[in-house]
Amino acid sequence: MNGYWKPALAVLGLVSLVYAFTTIETEIFQLQNEISTKYGPEMDFYKFLKLDKLQKSSTKEITKNLRKLSKKYHPDKNPKYRKLYERLNLATQILSNSSNRKIYDYYLQNGFPNYDFHKGGFYFTRVKPKTWFILAFIWIIINIAQYIVSIIQYRSQRSRIENFISQCKQQDDSNGLGVKRLTFKQHEEDKGKDLVVKFSDVYVIEPDGNETLISPDTLDKPSIKSCLFWRIPTSIWNITLGRFFSTTAEEEITKDIKKNDGDQVKKGNKVKKNSVKKSQKKMELPNGKVIYSRK
Repeated sequence: MNGYWKPALAVLGLVSLVYAFTTIETEIFQLQNEISTKYGPEMDFYKFLKLDKLQKSSTKEITKNLRKLSKKYHPDKNPKYRKLYERLNLATQILSNSSNRKIYDYYLQNGFPNYDFHKGGFYFTRVKPKTWFILAFIWIIINIAQYIVSIIQYRSQRSRIENFISQCKQQDDSNGLGVKRLTFKQHEEDKGKDLVVKFSDVYVIEPDGNETLISPDTLDKPSIKSCLFWRIPTSIWNITLGRFFSTTAEEEITKDIKKNDGDQVKKGNKVKKNSVKKSQKKMELPNGKVIYSRK
């Protein structure tokens, strides 16, 4: 399960990039924090500059408005307005720049971050819409990439199995009409695996004497359930609410297994206990013999 969380942690690590505010954003947050603290939480740059049209004001009107305010608040005329004039001037510079104004309008609509010196400056108490969009986009890209990789791996494994079966059939001098025993060694010093080709099908002989079919059809096909998009929510469900429902499901499965085992006993098809592995699939040949395929 730890392997499933690595891409997820990589996504969460990108959150830090979202909170890396630019210089202009920091200036906007600082000024907004100052005027809202002094004049109330409803105060914004447009109200602070006393613009008649507020957010509908044009760049020309905003610049012209500062000249009108300078007649009253310029520090040369009254030094006590020095700090106020600096704020008026900075707010005008931000709103008179189209790109900076878009940044300010965005935060004005969606909310400004809080400020805490001990937390390193400005921070959000909740995830902003911009953050959700970025995380969702990255999450989709990761899952698409994982699905593509799983398809490539599936095709590669299938091709490797098909080539191996083809090589075994080439050693069958019965032309697929009889039985041919072979020994496969990956390295010269290996003990080797006993194989048998029966009627164009290739089997590996297990240590207990059972024959396991070698087939590319035993591979699990890539699906959405094999991606993190499905696995992580499923894992969370299993370790939380899923625990309260798993008992009932397991009881039903156990009943089905017992019922199927009883039917097999009645038909005379007895299977040795624990002889079937989880990765094996049951297959019945035309002659009535039951075999189990291997992944």
